[in-house]
Amino acid sequence: MTDFPDLYAFVVQLHPLANSPAPRPQGHGAQALFLDVMRAIAPDLAAELHADAKSKPYTVAILPRRGRDMVELRVSLLRADLFPTFVQAMLHQMPGATPLRLGQSALRLGDIIGTPAPQGHPWAGYHSFAELSTRAAPCHTVALEFVTATAIGQGSRADGRPRLALLPTPEQIFPSLARRWNELAPAGLALELELLKVAVAEMLVTRHRIESTEISLGKGPQKGFVGTVAYELPTDREQARLLALLADAALFLGVGMKTARGMGLCRRMRDL
Repeated sequence: MTDFPDLYAFVVQLHPLANSPAPRPQGHGAQALFLDVMRAIAPDLAAELHADAKSKPYTVAILPRRGRDMVELRVSLLRADLFPTFVQAMLHQMPGATPLRLGQSALRLGDIIGTPAPQGHPWAGYHSFAELSTRAAPCHTVALEFVTATAIGQGSRADGRPRLALLPTPEQIFPSLARRWNELAPAGLALELELLKVAVAEMLVTRHRIESTEISLGKGPQKGFVGTVAYELPTDREQARLLALLADAALFLGVGMKTARGMGLCRRMRDL
């Protein structure tokens, strides 16, 4: 087992070209842009990443707009082998390359940020499953920020329509993170879901500022929620440590459904 990074989070800054339609923050457009960039370098890998899978080893989302002259594409990579290909793909997009497309908008590549704040960006960084697991420490409270539409799938109704949980209760958020961790982390780092079940039963929401929202995924709007939530953790140290680990991992893993299409972008906050 190694602590060499196998988790990466990049913020790719993109600038609309003159006379191009204004970009629209659509989840399916963000995924298409990412896959187009990867396809230019590694078409077979891009096809693998696009294929249906239990848990895709990446997330893609558009960060909330901070200005009209820039789009920030947030990409996380959850397998070490994706990193060199992504870097090569970004280099391939340096000045003079064909403009990138986000829906009908044409954009040029700006800065690519891979280091966390304060020197870098609050949504960027790198880590490893192993190091996250080793460094996780018990605490009294964790706070999470959800900045793109988030929803937890609950199966389907009798008519086939999906059932969605749109409240960030501990019972929805932390098991979702744990399932994704277990699907993507090295086998030796698998989490004990029974321990998590007991831990979640001892949690409380202590503060929240949340609201419902929608995101366009191409076939119509998808419901979700955004906002901030603080959770009180159990007094048991191992249970609290497990929950703190999942809160730290949320930056890379995303939460809930369709994290490869713009949903579930989440990070741990130090204060709320």
